[in-house]
Amino acid sequence: MKKWKEQWDEYIPAEAIRNGVTDSTIQFAERFGKHLAKNGKHMENRYNPKTKKEEPSPVEESKLTSNQLRKFFGEVKRQQMTGYKESSFLLLKPKLAYAVGRAKDGKKYYKIEDLYNVLSNAIDVVSDKETTDKQQAFKNFIAIFEAIVAYHKAAE
Repeated sequence: MKKWKEQWDEYIPAEAIRNGVTDSTIQFAERFGKHLAKNGKHMENRYNPKTKKEEPSPVEESKLTSNQLRKFFGEVKRQQMTGYKESSFLLLKPKLAYAVGRAKDGKKYYKIEDLYNVLSNAIDVVSDKETTDKQQAFKNFIAIFEAIVAYHKAAE
């Protein structure tokens, strides 16, 4: 995926996923949820075919819609009801990547990419060899994701 200038570059702390939610995790969820809920615009160097040079150009930032978030959150909640199964959990990454692919058109920066990057990293932490209690890490992942969803909704 193309790295955009304004792309979110912070992740859910691995220790919060492995050991439990802390105040700093909630603060992260609030910042990230608010970030996902806002449209915006930023300047970025892009190739201009007329001048054959990179020039500053405005890039629209498209917020994450409630529908996009609900689809993925619903899948996570379904998995919660059946219990942690690593193979099903790992398949969340390609499902979210598919949603990113559907949203992208190359002209805008879509914040669903930020959701993909943050949750993909968190999924890796849950399934990592260093994570000894994967069931608890899965529960912590869900709790943090619920907080992100709540702050996203509040910021809309």
